[in-house]
Amino acid sequence: MSTRKLISSTSKKSIHFHKIPPTILNSLNWADKNQTQSNQSLTPKSPSILVTNLIKSYCESGQINEARTLFDEMPERDVVAWTAMIAGYTSFHYHTHAWRLFVEMAGTAAVDPNEYTVSTVLKASRSMKSLLYGTLVHGLAVKRGLEGSLYVDNALIDMYATCCDCMDNAWMVFKGIKLKNDVSWTTLITGYTHIGDGYGGLRVFRHMILEEVKLNPYSFSIAVRACASTGWLVFGKLMHAAVTKHGFGSNIPVTNSILDMYCRCGCLSEANQYFHEMSEKI
Repeated sequence: MSTRKLISSTSKKSIHFHKIPPTILNSLNWADKNQTQSNQSLTPKSPSILVTNLIKSYCESGQINEARTLFDEMPERDVVAWTAMIAGYTSFHYHTHAWRLFVEMAGTAAVDPNEYTVSTVLKASRSMKSLLYGTLVHGLAVKRGLEGSLYVDNALIDMYATCCDCMDNAWMVFKGIKLKNDVSWTTLITGYTHIGDGYGGLRVFRHMILEEVKLNPYSFSIAVRACASTGWLVFGKLMHAAVTKHGFGSNIPVTNSILDMYCRCGCLSEANQYFHEMSEKI
């Protein structure tokens, strides 16, 4: 399909044009505004950057097929263009398409992936629950010197926690991270909780607090779920108090986790009271 067919579809009676994505409109408006405000000449963006932005806009608006058509028509594709298309597939759960495109990128196209490419493909591997694909990407990351990037390491923790029966591999990756962020800790807690090891998740959460890592609503939400899986009501109530202290008492995912915790612990009266005290319900 030609670029003309991508932009518009024709019929005998009328021509229908696709709406110009917001990213492109903003770029045009910015260029027009700055051209009148500055005497300096503007350096135009390369066609590759403009087309990549258009691919991203199509993906964001759900026009994944149009994005792929435009991608295929690019005479030269850099790593940013490849990553944008792979991320587009992943965001729409077309994980097989994302994997195939990544294989083409690393093989036929011989384009070296960056940390964002690798983390995106690891997400696709996790969603497919393919340990084989995940370990292949891990090996490539080591070979390309990308291991050590927080984007890659956090994605590796998530992939191993989802695709393995135990948390050993995820823990090894986590342990090797020199500067962990809140995502690193929360991803590990989530992994323990999802395999049914609530006590393991709570141990990690305790270390997270001792390390004075900044807590966020998702950290509390998953920690409360860990409490619920253990049936440990005493600690669950302590978590409830901590949620209130940190100002996350109105966060819907957190409040739903607390409600679930009380129900799982058999405290239906507390659950009923808390339900009526919730400021927002979904």
